Amino acid sequence: MSPVPAPHSFLTTHWSVVHRAVSKNDPDAQAALAQLCGACWFPIYAYIRRTGKGPHDAEDLTQGFFARLLEKNFFASADGSKGRLRTFLLTCVQRHLADEHDRAMTQKRGGGRIVELDALTAEQRLAAEPADELTPERCYQRRWALGMVDTAMRALEAEYAGQDKAALFERLRPFLGFTASVEENYQATADALGIKLNTVKSHIRRLREQWRDLLMQQVAATLDDPTPEAIKAELAELIACV
Repeated sequence: MSPVPAPHSFLTTHWSVVHRAVSKNDPDAQAALAQLCGACWFPIYAYIRRTGKGPHDAEDLTQGFFARLLEKNFFASADGSKGRLRTFLLTCVQRHLADEHDRAMTQKRGGGRIVELDALTAEQRLAAEPADELTPERCYQRRWALGMVDTAMRALEAEYAGQDKAALFERLRPFLGFTASVEENYQATADALGIKLNTVKSHIRRLREQWRDLLMQQVAATLDDPTPEAIKAELAELIACV
């Protein structure tokens, strides 16, 4: 099955959005830049927190990172042919932290907010992380992976809603996990929907195919060389972080 195109508004971590964000001839460049920063700030904030910084310092450093990213126009030098987008951003934030002691951060803080960063919500999300001690890199990769999953899920939900099948999607959503695989759950769903068991199984199979294709499309667009093998390898690496 060919990948199902996701709505443009969901393509938040793609190299194509990076290119649009730095294009002087694109009237939507600022919107693309805001979209990209909005999609990437939490993995970056989570990484900085895991390096041992407190919430307030992590918030300042995250804002400072994006200020520097825009000031130096690092996105203009971002080349999708040279690696993964998530690796490029992680390298940028690591360099930012390494150089932080040579910078007058208090002056940067006076420049205003670069991204809409909800530190309180971020701390609540971090509190839900596994109890084991994740390295900063692992935490960053985990939040990136969960962001990709969430983006693909929202795209899938939007597709069903666009076909007036929002109620069907909500009923079938649990089957994308690991808790609704036994036969009686299939039958209970068929009874609730008032349709045959085989019809429910067809719906679920189609849902899973669409989910897989959307997720693979999201992953492919963040790679330098999105071959089937590279997509599968990246997807396996991301899933291992969840």
